[in-house]
Amino acid sequence: MHLPKPRRRLAAAPPAPADPTPWLIAFGTPPLGSGEVAVLQQIAIRRPVAAGESVFRDGQPARTLVLLLSGDAVLGSRAADGSLRTERSVAGPSWLDGHSAWLAEPHAMEALALSDVVVAELPIEILRLHLTNMPLLGLRFCANLAREVRSLTDASRNLLHNDAPARFARWLVQRCPGHGERCEMRLQERKRDIAQQLAMTPETLSRLMRNFEARGVFSVNGYNVVVHDLPALRQMAGEDP
Repeated sequence: MHLPKPRRRLAAAPPAPADPTPWLIAFGTPPLGSGEVAVLQQIAIRRPVAAGESVFRDGQPARTLVLLLSGDAVLGSRAADGSLRTERSVAGPSWLDGHSAWLAEPHAMEALALSDVVVAELPIEILRLHLTNMPLLGLRFCANLAREVRSLTDASRNLLHNDAPARFARWLVQRCPGHGERCEMRLQERKRDIAQQLAMTPETLSRLMRNFEARGVFSVNGYNVVVHDLPALRQMAGEDP
C-alpha cells in the first residue's frame, strides 16, 4: 500500500479569544474554574503560524509555555540533510511545550505547523506571579506535567519492549477514541514520519499495513483509516482484553 504525499492541511477556524474550550481540554478533568481560565486568557499571547512554518525551533530559548489552540503540528528534530525527523504529532488543543520554560532551558525539539495553526504562549515569569495566589492552578500544571511524563514512559516502553507489529498496533489504538468495536481516523503524517516515530523503516511499516489489512483489522483509503476490529487491534498491541 502506498500513502500519497500529504498536502498542507486546511485548518478549521481558530477559537475566539474568549472561548474557554481549548483551556478546558488542555487541562482535562476536573474542569478549570472560570477564574483560572480568565487568568490564563488574560496573560496568554495568541500567535498565528502558517502551514509549513516553525512554531519554535530546537535550541531556541523557551520563555513561554506553548499551547496549540487549533490546527495540527509535529514535533521532531532536524537531520543532517535538513529534513525533520518526526517524533510526535499534535492536534490542538494540546500542549506543544509545557515544560521547557519551567526549567529555563531551550526547546528540546522543533515544532512545525502542518496546517495554519494558532498558539497561545504563557510567559513563564508572569504566570509564576499569578500562581503564588492561585495554588490550585499550580497543582493543575503539575498534573499536566505528570501526564506528559506518563505518556513518554509509555512511549519508551513501547519502543523498547514491543516488536514492530505491536508497536504499530499500539500507535493505532492510541488514536482510536472510546472502547467500541471500530473507529475511523485520518493519518496526518507521511508514512516516513510514522515509521520514524515507531523506530522502523518505511518498508517495514508498508508490510505491516498490508498484513493488517489482509487480516481484516483495518482498511486504508488514502490517508483515511477505518479500524474494523478494535478489540483485535488491542490484543495485537499487547493490551489486556
